[in-house]
Amino acid sequence: MQQRLRAVLDRAFLVVGCLLHWLVARLPLARDPDLWVFGTRSGQGFADNAKYLFLHVAANHPEVRAVWLSTDPEVVDTLRARGYEAHHARSPRGLHLNLRAGVVLFTHGLRDVNLWLSGGARAVLLWHGTPLKHISWDSHFPGEPLPVRLAHAYAHDVLDHITIPAEAMTPAFVSGLRVDPDVLAITGYPRNDALVGSIADGDIGLDGASLRAVEELADDHRLVLSLPTFRDAGESALEMLDTAALDELLERHDAYLLVKPHPNEPLEPGTLAGDRIRGLPASVDSHALLPLADALLTDYSSVFFDYLLLDRPVVFYAPDLERYRAERGFYFDYDEVTPGPIARTNPELITALDRILGPEADGFAAERARVRERFCDTRPDRAERVFRTIRDHENKKVRKSP
Repeated sequence: MQQRLRAVLDRAFLVVGCLLHWLVARLPLARDPDLWVFGTRSGQGFADNAKYLFLHVAANHPEVRAVWLSTDPEVVDTLRARGYEAHHARSPRGLHLNLRAGVVLFTHGLRDVNLWLSGGARAVLLWHGTPLKHISWDSHFPGEPLPVRLAHAYAHDVLDHITIPAEAMTPAFVSGLRVDPDVLAITGYPRNDALVGSIADGDIGLDGASLRAVEELADDHRLVLSLPTFRDAGESALEMLDTAALDELLERHDAYLLVKPHPNEPLEPGTLAGDRIRGLPASVDSHALLPLADALLTDYSSVFFDYLLLDRPVVFYAPDLERYRAERGFYFDYDEVTPGPIARTNPELITALDRILGPEADGFAAERARVRERFCDTRPDRAERVFRTIRDHENKKVRKSP
């Protein structure tokens, strides 16, 4: 009952927020093009592309006032203690800055900051993945009530930029978000800068204790990181694992399986059993864990595209592939874009993991290179390219002004 009520209220707030956004956008407000406000995940946490772009802008572009807005007081306090400007999103100061900002940047939607106070600002959707499975209008939006569908359409129509990782993803974003291709910017994702180099203050927003525990394991053992996707039906991929067989295999290879569930699917106590299988909090930043893992285990999560930048083995466990394909659907042929063994049963999974943990090469390096070239941006300084995309557009706008 509570979950249903929350869903109703969420839809109502979206509709009202879009109406107010439309109204604010028509007010004669003086927005500051050098004031940028950032947010993510409906104001929760300090993570993903918004986090890494915020850190980059704050460190390298003093001409821009970078402000983080969050509904989490701990995030605000931590950022302030490190010398960054951050405010509670609903505080008078946070609301005022959101209303004055010339640019708002977010990963999931305008509600990562303040939806209605962003009316008239340049809206930059940094997104949060490489769509393998269907999203938004190709997924659950068509089943929403008419006012909600209209609100979603409006929220996408006001986007000025959407950062994407590769040209091959253009049709997926155009279809899934119903946007003009001209708003898509092929910049790569700022979060992937953290995979190939250290980022100053990149530890902010991480679960420090969990991360240190993983780092200690990585010093002496092989690590396989499991990042399953969220299933709309409410089932868990973890329920489909033979943990006893996995534990025996891991013991033989002196390896550990670290399972980080999707943020919408926290681990229940007792879900995992085995000395070599460890659960991680859903709040841990996946991109801090990926460089520590010797191999990745996933199913339909697009995180494997990012992991390809490290050129390490990936194993896919897809016991419900036909059902998932029928109910959710993919933008690409699953078998063609998954550069690693696809296990459909627990014995097949054990065989695949046994191979990649063994002394021989896994045999998928060429496949990884092919998929990486098609779907990944391997150029450095992705955050700077995003910054330049926004700034160059502003400069062109100024030059065209009478």
